[in-house]
Parts: sequence; C-alpha cells; structure tokens
Amino acid sequence: MTARRSPWLWGAATLLAVALLAVSAALGVTVYGMPVVESLMIAATQSAGLLIALRFPRWGLAVLTIAVISGLTLAQPTATAPWPVQVTSLLALLATYVLVALHGRWLAAVASAALIGITASGVASGAGNTVPGGPMVANLIVLLALSTITIGITTLVRAVRAARGELAEAREVSELELARRQIAEERTRIAREMHDVVAHGMSVIQVQAASARYRFPEIDEAVADEFDELAATARTALGEMRALLGVLRADDGAEHAPQPGLGDLPELVARSRATLTDQLPGSLAARMDPVCQLAVYRVVQESLGNAARHAAGASATVSLAPEPPAPAVPAGVRVIVQNGAPPADRTVRAAPDPSGHGIRGMRERVTALGGALSADPSPGGGFQVTALLPIVPGTQLTLRHPVSPEEPSA
Repeated sequence: MTARRSPWLWGAATLLAVALLAVSAALGVTVYGMPVVESLMIAATQSAGLLIALRFPRWGLAVLTIAVISGLTLAQPTATAPWPVQVTSLLALLATYVLVALHGRWLAAVASAALIGITASGVASGAGNTVPGGPMVANLIVLLALSTITIGITTLVRAVRAARGELAEAREVSELELARRQIAEERTRIAREMHDVVAHGMSVIQVQAASARYRFPEIDEAVADEFDELAATARTALGEMRALLGVLRADDGAEHAPQPGLGDLPELVARSRATLTDQLPGSLAARMDPVCQLAVYRVVQESLGNAARHAAGASATVSLAPEPPAPAVPAGVRVIVQNGAPPADRTVRAAPDPSGHGIRGMRERVTALGGALSADPSPGGGFQVTALLPIVPGTQLTLRHPVSPEEPSA
C-alpha cells in the first residue's frame, strides 16, 4: 500500500507546494510589505522545504524552519492580516510536521515549533504599539495549538500503525509455530504407526530367521545360510527403519539426516547377492551432488528388490559408467541394473504391485533431477532398468534409446 500511495503523496505535496509558493509570494509583497525578491525567495524556500521533507524529513524541516523565521523578521506588522506567522507559513509547517512525525521524528517537529514560537513572540513583543496585542496573541496561540495537535495526532497514528504491524507479525509467527507443531504431531503419529505395523513385523522376521538354524537343526546348510542372510537383511532394514523413525520424530532433523550415497552401493549390492561390474571414477563420484547420489542408490535398491521379488534366484548385475558429455551438456552417470530369467525350478515370490509405485517412483525421482529412466524386458527372459542421472540436479539428459511405452509396474 505504501508503494501505491507514494505517487499520490508526491502529487499532493507538489500541488500544495506550488499553491503555497504562489500565494505566499503574493501576500508577502502586497500585505506584509516585503520586497519582491525576498518574498519570492522565502516562499520558494518554504515550498522546497516541504518537498524535501518527503524524502529527508529532518533536512526539509530545517529548511522550512529557516524560511519561516526569515519571513517573521522581514514581514511588516499588520492589523488586518494574521501576524507574525502567516497563514501560508502555518500550512507549510503543519504539512511538514505530519511528514516528520510519521517518520518518528516528532522531537524535531516539537523543537521546530518551539523555536518558531519563541521567535514569533520576540518579533511580536518588538512591534510595540504598532499592532494590537490581541491578534498577535491569538496568532501565537493558534500556531502552538495546531502544531501540538498535529504532532500529537500524527505520532499517535504512527504508534497505532506500528502496534498493528507488530500484532500482525506476532500473529503470523504464532500461526507458523502452530503449523510446525501440527506437522511435528503428524510426523510423530506416522512414526508411531510405522513402528507398530512395520518395525514389529520386521523384528519378528529377524528373530525367526536368526533362530531357524537352532530351532531346526536338521535343515540343510544352504537353507540355514539363506535364513542367516534373511536375518542380516532384516537387521539392516530395522536399522534403516529406526533411522527413519528418528527423522520423523525430530523437529528439524530431516534436512540433516545422513542419506546413503555411492559409497554405500557395494554393501547394498553384496547384500542383495548381485554383482557390481563397473564403478565410477573417484573424481566423478566426488563431483556428483548428494541428491543425485541418493537417487542412484534408490534406483539400484528398488531394481534389486524388484528382481528378488519377480525373478527369485536369477543373477543380477549392477553397472555404473560415466555418460559421455553431449555438446553443451555436462556429463551424467548411466546406471544399469539387469537380471536374468529365474531358474526353471523357481517361481515368482510375489505378484506385481498394482499401484505401480516401484518403476513409477523411480522415474519420478530421476526425472525430477533432470534425468531419464527406462525399464524393459531384456532378451532371454530377464529385465533391465537403465537410468541416466546428471552430476548436478536440474541438468536435462535424455537416454539414447527409446523408452518402451508398455512397462510393467513394480
């Protein structure tokens, strides 16, 4: 609103300054017996002080005060017109006091009014019997009364506006705190439900898998090893679940929670019983943004999980290679996760997820960073996921081979 009112304020002040210049210069010559040049200079200085006060309140007030005091000393006493303070000077003073008080400089306005009042009293007392005392006293009373009322009301208005601004700011802070509290409560509720539903089930799986070797001593060693690996995977999942629950329960720990990156890929691939055929050069991995590294990790994690669910027992390979830079495009990272067909004696452990959150979630994560992802059946009955991610988020990259329009959901 201030920006919209500013042109109107400048326009009104300019009109008032021009009107005061014309009227004050004419009255100074015709009524108060001032020379033409001096009357014009004093009127121009008064108008200039009013305009200067719009941008520099104290400087404008100082210029106007000097002009009014100069007019008091040069004007000739008159019994028919207001004296010693002219009406035009009074109007210029009141307008300037408003501007100064709105900027919080009310003490300067009070000092100016007091200085002009003292000077006007001295001029009036020196006039002797030239002008009756009643009109001069009335003129001084009007000056001091209007100045006090103007400064007081303007200061009160400024205080009310400041109080309203502080109240609005406090209300905004209160609303933000309330929103943060509601978010924290919702995150705590989600964490509690995840602990009750998921963590408890994972704990049961881990305990049963870890104790299978001892509860069933007659099982084959290979089967016992499978149970041990299942227990290790469950323990790792429980650790990640506890970290996630800690992030959800923390008020501001989400941004600072450690996230997996390229350095965690070998452990993930080994835990999934896959093979990591190629890795990125250390220099390229160090340049890769942590958000992109997390995307690589999640793509590999989801792809290996899909292979374990839909092609149990099949071999899987993971390869990471630098993507050669195209013209004016920085280098990216190509991630390929490929699994073969499941053995003939194995069956699919789980039906495809109808929600399609696996491949769809991977594609949304990758494309949000500017990359691309394709998921297609490979020759021989296997499946291949290819993702191209940039080094820095936001760089648009495109896969060199077309993406199949018909992709299974995982």
